[in-house]
Amino acid sequence: MYLFGTKDPATQTVLAGGVIQLGDAYRRYCTRNRCGAKVFDNSSTGITLQWDGIYHITATFVGAGTEAGDVTVQLFENGTPVAGALATETVVTPDTEFHTFVIDYFVLVDNACVLGVNSTVAKTITFENVGVGATFSNVVVNIEKEA
Repeated sequence: MYLFGTKDPATQTVLAGGVIQLGDAYRRYCTRNRCGAKVFDNSSTGITLQWDGIYHITATFVGAGTEAGDVTVQLFENGTPVAGALATETVVTPDTEFHTFVIDYFVLVDNACVLGVNSTVAKTITFENVGVGATFSNVVVNIEKEA
């Protein structure tokens, strides 16, 4: 089993439609394949799953709305929203109510045959605030490669 974890304890304000910063790696147990590709690769806003298989993603966000309404955090794969992989909380009093958003989801990364060569079609996952603006004070994303 391989695992990867990021955390961002810094406060960040994310407007509606904005991408949430995932922070830096705090845990990593992985290796490279014979082609030199790591299991996980990350940037400040996304994590790329580079080997074929099933990945278990658990993401936790603590935040408050900047205005009243529904704050919704959604998982995206390669820029496409994943149906059902979201968490919504209703904010009545902006900036004072802190809510915890949890997304627990399995992602499948497939192989493909490109010009007669087997290769993995990597997926980059990101999280976006698709509801009203929000201020997130803690973000933790953990990923385990299950198979």
